[in-house]
Amino acid sequence: MSIAIGAGDTAGDPEVMVEMNTTPLIDVMLVLLIMLIITIPIQLHSVHLDLPVGRAAPPVTPPEITRIDIDDQELVRWNGEILPDQEALEQRLAEAAAKPVAPELHLHPDK
Repeated sequence: MSIAIGAGDTAGDPEVMVEMNTTPLIDVMLVLLIMLIITIPIQLHSVHLDLPVGRAAPPVTPPEITRIDIDDQELVRWNGEILPDQEALEQRLAEAAAKPVAPELHLHPDK
C-alpha cells in the first residue's frame, strides 16, 4: 500500500521496495488485544471454587479488668477494696496470674 516515488530505472522498471508495510500487522495485533481484554473477565467470572469448611472461631469474651488504685498516702485499693499490706497485694497478684485467662490490670497511681 505504499508507492515508490522517484526517477526510477532508465529502462522504465520501477525500483523494488524493500520495506515491509507494518500497518496491517499493527491493526491485527490491536484487534487481538481488544478481544483478549474483553474475554478475560468472562473467563474469570465463571470460576467456581469448592473451599473446605473449617471450624468456627470461639467467641471472643472481653477480659476481666482489675483496677488497682494507689493514693497519696500509699493506700492500695483492689477494685475499690482496701488492701491492708503489701503481702495481701502480692497474694492477689499471684491469684490473678494463676487464672487461665489473665485479667487486665489497670494501675491508677495518685499524681
